[in-house]
Amino acid sequence: MMLTTLLGAAVLSYNNGAPDSRLPPLGWSSWVALGPGTAHPVFDYCDEQQVKNTVDAFIALGLKDAGYRHIHLDDCWAHARNASGYLYPDPDHFPNGMKPLADYVHSKGLVFGLYTCAGTETCVGGRPGSKDHWEQDAAVFAEWGVDWVKMDWCNTQGMTPKDTYPKMSAAMNKTGRAMHFNMCEWGKDAPWTWGPAVAQSWRMAGDHTGVWSSTKLVIQESAAIPAASTGRPYAWNDMDMLETGNYGQAAHANGRESNMTAVEYKTEFSMWAINASPLVVTTPLMNCSMGTCVPTMTALQKEILLNTEILAINQDVTPQGRPLNGFPSDYPSLWARALSDGSFAVAFYNQNDVPVTGSLNLTSLGWPATTSVLPRDLWAHKNLPVATGTVGPFTVQPHATIVLRLTKQ
Repeated sequence: MMLTTLLGAAVLSYNNGAPDSRLPPLGWSSWVALGPGTAHPVFDYCDEQQVKNTVDAFIALGLKDAGYRHIHLDDCWAHARNASGYLYPDPDHFPNGMKPLADYVHSKGLVFGLYTCAGTETCVGGRPGSKDHWEQDAAVFAEWGVDWVKMDWCNTQGMTPKDTYPKMSAAMNKTGRAMHFNMCEWGKDAPWTWGPAVAQSWRMAGDHTGVWSSTKLVIQESAAIPAASTGRPYAWNDMDMLETGNYGQAAHANGRESNMTAVEYKTEFSMWAINASPLVVTTPLMNCSMGTCVPTMTALQKEILLNTEILAINQDVTPQGRPLNGFPSDYPSLWARALSDGSFAVAFYNQNDVPVTGSLNLTSLGWPATTSVLPRDLWAHKNLPVATGTVGPFTVQPHATIVLRLTKQ
């Protein structure tokens, strides 16, 4: 663990040496993305060959080159405990065990993550949970070469997050292997207030699905996190997995088929980015519809996930973005994140069903009214005219987000 000084304030952050944890993790999850053989993806399915195929596709499609590193298996891999109480994976799906798969992921320069649950059983598959097996489970994760562990919060009757998660955190560190700990108690116990002492990231809300009502709600709940508890190095508020560009090609999460418009998917990515959330997408990276599997992303997914200018405003050490005006009563909602090079990322976010128009007064960023800035539109990938004192006005379409990077002139 380390003590980090950020913007003049001493804050506790949890650096145990886990890879790709100082900044918000970028990666992929199996959640709605895999199916057996050439079959359509099945909710929370995984097997060794399909994960390896996905790792290869992840690289071939340019995700690694864009900065993504994490490969996560959600509630899909565990089978049972042996006579000594140790977890082992589904022998049909992982006949060689988990270590060879972790080794394969590592051989590609990527980070390997696994799911567990704090209760007696996992949330979806009813697989063994980690309750009262903290040290055993941490030990097998370390033995297999796991780099990132997500611990969910189902079947936890009589337990409290603030008392439970430190047990797994201590067990993981006891192994001597540096592993990122992602707590998933859905924001029940204000994890942003105590999480930095035991984990590198934590879910700040319930599950996100690829529908507009869910996306809007998660953004609203992120806005409610106190400014003092916003993200910082090794301590990130996780808005949950991205559903970027998912339609019928993905499995349904929690019974909901993703159906957002292109505009809404861009807003999802924009607002997760400016909030310094981990950006972990769950989507099929292979098209198996013709009987063989080939790496694939739609044009929309490439436009969004490979937008390195949006990724850059996420991959910084500064506190996460915050609303500048009266969210959610003021429209559009103006959000800003101070970046370490002295620039600001600004989002004009419209959660309404009608267009709205707004401007940004630069004094709201702490700059003098006489300040001149060069605004860059991070979706259009172009510079706008130099502005002095005020940026805008801009008309923001329903459910859309305009993202600018403002650099002093």
